[in-house]
Amino acid sequence: MKKIIFLLMLVPALLLAKEYSLDELIDHGMKSSFNTQKTELTFQSSVSNLNTAKWNLLPEAGVNFNTVKKLYDPMDVNSSLNFSVSKSISLNDPSWYNYRYAKLNQETALIRRDSNLSSYAYSVFTAYLDVLNAERQLKSLQENFQIQNRIWEQSKALMAQGKTTDFDVKQNEIAVMNSRISILKINNSIETSRKNLFGLVQMQDEGLPLADLEFSSDYSLPAFDSSNIESLQLLKQEIASSEITQKREKLDYFPVATLSYNLSRSVSGADFDFDQYGTSHTLSLGLSYSFWNQFRQSESVKRARITRQMNQLEMLDQEDALKRQYANSREELSYLTQLDLLYAQKLEQARQQIRIAEERYKLGMIEQLELDKTRSEYISTDIDYNTNRYQIIAKRESLNSMLSQKILGKW
Repeated sequence: MKKIIFLLMLVPALLLAKEYSLDELIDHGMKSSFNTQKTELTFQSSVSNLNTAKWNLLPEAGVNFNTVKKLYDPMDVNSSLNFSVSKSISLNDPSWYNYRYAKLNQETALIRRDSNLSSYAYSVFTAYLDVLNAERQLKSLQENFQIQNRIWEQSKALMAQGKTTDFDVKQNEIAVMNSRISILKINNSIETSRKNLFGLVQMQDEGLPLADLEFSSDYSLPAFDSSNIESLQLLKQEIASSEITQKREKLDYFPVATLSYNLSRSVSGADFDFDQYGTSHTLSLGLSYSFWNQFRQSESVKRARITRQMNQLEMLDQEDALKRQYANSREELSYLTQLDLLYAQKLEQARQQIRIAEERYKLGMIEQLELDKTRSEYISTDIDYNTNRYQIIAKRESLNSMLSQKILGKW
């Protein structure tokens, strides 16, 4: 009920806003996404299972009331009330090991829940970034289309004056067509990306723009720490489970020893007098052993040991793969950062070229055609610069996701 009220309050706030923000979309999605809801239910089920396992550790306790009335003697009525407590303990006690498994499963479910929530936030982030990048490119491409169209019109006028050739006019016309094709493609990409984004967060897209993400130059690369990586933690949980299984199998080498204790306290009497009391204590020890136990258990222990070794090898293999992936991502991030510096310098030079071209145009030293070509080059550089910056943001959060760090420091 609280979730429904939260969603009813959140949706109007989003619709009244002038733009969508990443924080709002992720928060909304975490409350309404089917996947996150299933993950939460799985965790709650593991908690319930652990609680049941705890109750099963307690001794059995019960009360029994009985009354007997003889048909041939209605006055002869006997009643009894009995209270009993009993508990059995064995080397390979099922209740104890069920508790250990349940506790381990609850810890695993908690890790998996946190991991799934972080993975969900990362999925929304990447979908959000795809839309941002495409919409930024669309804005630049639309400006470029206007410039290319002007260049084409100017070239046709120059050809009428005999100052250019039909070949140049056709080249400019092709440039206009290419610009239209690029705009059509990017519009289709935006539509697809927005459907993917709002499908992830289970929300109707009202067509509002997305708030841009801030690019921070102050960034420190997170260190590789295998103890914090959730995928490796899950493998460690599997190893712990196989260790418990191996220990149980080893205990079955020994004779089955069972220690039982029972306390019974009763009170009875004729016609509900309850004047007769009785107390009994029972302590029993049982031992049993199969002649074929040694042979059967040796194979069971062997399989348990193999399972544990396979889990350990899987963890080492995945850790090695993550280290290599981390090294590659670190190098790629360094490469993108160097590109960012070069693109920034190139963009500044393109701005200066526009200022120079505008001054020369005012002085009549160049035609509008040359000025528009300079502006077109600037727009192309601006697209490369912003696309590279979005790639840097994506690569940083990709590293955070791989290392199980918080996405954008929040999720």
